[in-house]
Amino acid sequence: MYSVLAMLIHNVVFYTVMSTVHSSHCNGLEDYYSTKDDHVVKKAFTPMRISHLMAFNIKENNDQISGILSIELDYYQYDGNIKYRDIHYSDPRLIKHIEGNPRVMKNIDAYLRKNLLESEYGIKF
Repeated sequence: MYSVLAMLIHNVVFYTVMSTVHSSHCNGLEDYYSTKDDHVVKKAFTPMRISHLMAFNIKENNDQISGILSIELDYYQYDGNIKYRDIHYSDPRLIKHIEGNPRVMKNIDAYLRKNLLESEYGIKF
């Protein structure tokens, strides 16, 4: 089994604490806009609002930085797009280790997408 820890750089330890889905609809809600002759011209889908918490333990020189990253995102099921809405850090020192490292950012995004696909289709990757 592929480990999430193996995805991140060696001095960043990453744990998933909790994931919850906040949505007023189980599946995306489709709204149709039509022309005079009832041809469908546009579909609008309501995304699922998802909050995800991640715990980090980072070794910086001789210091240990522990904190929580809180991510709120909209997930569009019909095409798999993600729109990040809000990100909070429990310790501001985490910012430079997470946002300052493109590899960590990419791995967090990949981890979230993998979890969304697994929960949506019931497939373990």
